[in-house]
Amino acid sequence: MNAQKLLVALFALIMGGCVTVPSDRSSTSMESPPPAADQIVSVEPRERPIPPESLMPLLEAEFALRYHKYERGLKILADQSASLTDPAVTRRALRLAEFLKDAEQAAALSVRLVELAPADGAAAAAASGWLTRTGQPVAALQYIKLAYELDQPVNVAAVLGNYKKLDKASRAAIADAIVAIAENWPEDNEAAIAASLLARLNGELELAARLIEPLLNRMLDDTRAILLWTQIMLDTGDDDPLRRLAETVKDYPDNQELRLQYARLLGSERDYPGARTQFEILLEKDPNNTELLITAALLDFELGRYDAALERFRRLISLGEDLDEANYYVGRIEALRDRYPEAIKAFSAVGPSREFRDAKARAAQLLADTAFASDIREFFSAQRQDYPGNAEQLFLLEANALRDWTGESLKAYDRGLTAFPRSFSLLYGRAMTHEAEGQLGAMEEDLRSILAQDPDHAATLNALGYTLTNHTRRYEEAADLIERALALSPGDPAILDSLGWVYYKLGELAQSEALLRQAHRSFPDPEVSAHLGEVLWIQGKQVEARDIWRDGLSKAPDHSIILEAVERLGADLP
Repeated sequence: MNAQKLLVALFALIMGGCVTVPSDRSSTSMESPPPAADQIVSVEPRERPIPPESLMPLLEAEFALRYHKYERGLKILADQSASLTDPAVTRRALRLAEFLKDAEQAAALSVRLVELAPADGAAAAAASGWLTRTGQPVAALQYIKLAYELDQPVNVAAVLGNYKKLDKASRAAIADAIVAIAENWPEDNEAAIAASLLARLNGELELAARLIEPLLNRMLDDTRAILLWTQIMLDTGDDDPLRRLAETVKDYPDNQELRLQYARLLGSERDYPGARTQFEILLEKDPNNTELLITAALLDFELGRYDAALERFRRLISLGEDLDEANYYVGRIEALRDRYPEAIKAFSAVGPSREFRDAKARAAQLLADTAFASDIREFFSAQRQDYPGNAEQLFLLEANALRDWTGESLKAYDRGLTAFPRSFSLLYGRAMTHEAEGQLGAMEEDLRSILAQDPDHAATLNALGYTLTNHTRRYEEAADLIERALALSPGDPAILDSLGWVYYKLGELAQSEALLRQAHRSFPDPEVSAHLGEVLWIQGKQVEARDIWRDGLSKAPDHSIILEAVERLGADLP
């Protein structure tokens, strides 16, 4: 099993969300506007007189808030918080900073609030949370300890979010603080989770398991504790690391969060049938949960249960959720069933997303297999109207789809470059098409158009140099271009191969061999094998040359460049 698969779920539960444990003293939601001044109820037992010099600034702040000038209001309130000793002003400023998601200001204000109200456990918890969010975990632990002393629970484990990236001294300080909290509050669940997670991060797996065990005995269905224990078992290579999770799901069938994590873990471990069973149970209780629907649909697709997958993807489309992914997989399923018009329609509906490019390419391939060049042109023209922000990419896909029709691919590039005359991608693509059709002058013109805009475009320098090496005798010019590319992208195996090849053409065999060996070590591509084998053969190292060629042909048995070199040199490959 892959022990890292559980980390996403585990850290989302332990580290995510609110840093403090919920209480009835939590601050105003950051998703709603800050309350008006007349809605604030002071927590102080008696009124405090406002100093004369603060009266006008505080009034200005309140008017700023009434007119939704929140940043201005926050600045004034934060300034007044620093000069006044009234916790109510600081609380007001802190709530506003939280609403504006100004983490740095919220951290400073929460620390100030603790100074003004040292007996307020919620203030200490807020300070620990905002210091953690702003990358100050060592400082946060001071306020976590204070919160515990004031009987205010806190998510201690949150300070371990970037533990591995901290310097040695910071890690030691955090470790000492967490161990002390766990020892002083041995029955506290948050402290137990933090201590166990700390031990796991330090590679002390037996200790980590031992520290989490009492919490598991107290809270039999605590999702975070069970997931942490499961992760520890995965780390140790336990024979059945999911046993406790499976047993707990069975014992607590109504714990939806626990079942969801179990289902996800089964999926990450490629137990797709088991994961599907769990998602079926989850969906019985929450049939319109789109997150569950999309995952269940994907599992059905992976298992080849296309009828069930299609039904769920269409359900998502009817709900208006995950439209791009759902349409993409509807297209995949319809194509597998040879229902090409339906597949093309579904692929057409995929908007800008991670599935966009592949959806359009699949639609184009279906058209290429079953229709005419004109159908491909019409398809991409319509797509550009629907998705104008992706027009450049769609021209590239159209040109690629039309490559089997003589001249049509170049025409597509021409149309694209009319719309995007400075497009590097379109110029480069057209250049390669010109080369394939033997139009070397036009190819060079397109590549030099890119270099006119960006003289340091390493890929273009290499492409032009390599093409000149293969199709002309302008070897010195080619070497200069490729050397410039290598200086811009040191160690790039494709550029090393090009430079080694042009040095071979120049008769610099020792230098050529050294560069080609370096390229082959980094990237044993068949084309690199072809070049290195030829250079070795010419130098009389024929046994090694044959071995290199055989290795290349084992990866690509019909590789034309290797076969051409072998035939041209009269090399026998028994």
